[in-house]
Amino acid sequence: MIKQSLAEDDVVGGVADRYAALGFQTRSDLGQHFLRTPDAARALLERAGIPSGAHVLEVGAGLGTLSSAIASAGHRIWAVEKDERLRHQLTERLAPFGTRARVTFDDVRRVDLDGGLELGSALISIMPFDPQLAADLIRHVFTCSRVEYGLVVVPSTSAELLSCGTDLVVEEVDGIARSSFWPPAPTVLRVLAIGRRPACRS
Repeated sequence: MIKQSLAEDDVVGGVADRYAALGFQTRSDLGQHFLRTPDAARALLERAGIPSGAHVLEVGAGLGTLSSAIASAGHRIWAVEKDERLRHQLTERLAPFGTRARVTFDDVRRVDLDGGLELGSALISIMPFDPQLAADLIRHVFTCSRVEYGLVVVPSTSAELLSCGTDLVVEEVDGIARSSFWPPAPTVLRVLAIGRRPACRS
């Protein structure tokens, strides 16, 4: 496995490019694509505008590029990842942050989110690049009442799926280049802000 410090990542490029060079096989069933640079991760985090010290859930944490940016900014991160092959990389990447970083290897749909998140938590994630799977996972996360809002990267079709028949408010706030990921994204991507629709008063 690849071992490299966070400082070295910033200098020589992202972990994703090194995994590509080693011939790592991504899983299409997980819609798996990895963010290539820490700069791209920091730009997404700045766009999210979450309060200092907020509790953040990341679904599909992958190689930890976004996770470490979130923790480096002083937030508490709960990184959930399904692919056991990434256990060593992700846990090592987040180990320097101690108790501010928690890692769980499982399908997020089997995880007790209510038991692990605080009220007012945020979802900050690069979702699977499978439109239906991304939409399904986002809907699932928002069944947890402790998740208040989110910022996600999804295929453009996911935005349409989320806007139909849910109580979520979905707003496109940015785009992101397909080349920001390895492998490059197969379709146009959107950065979405997601919130809850205010309850109607009778």
